Amino acid sequence: MSSVLEKQLARALDQRLAVFMAKAAEGSLLRDEMSLRAAAYMASEIIMPCCCMLCNKAKLEALLSQTRLCAENQALTQRLAALVYDDLARCNGLG
Repeated sequence: MSSVLEKQLARALDQRLAVFMAKAAEGSLLRDEMSLRAAAYMASEIIMPCCCMLCNKAKLEALLSQTRLCAENQALTQRLAALVYDDLARCNGLG
């Protein structure tokens, strides 16, 4: 993931998802479905204009893994990527 747009998306995601850092640090974010869905919604809103570039879970995982929230937590990265993908699929008909 080296394009300028992807780096800017990662930076914007990092800033918005920072509100969930405390829960991630204590390990409760993966167990809190409401917070996970809120984080996914926030990420989806940022990614939505560029979702054609990120039309699979692997690309979403790569993007999310660049954020401080997901950098050290593969399980969180995968779960959040799945939720973001589902949100984008519902809104844009991704397959």
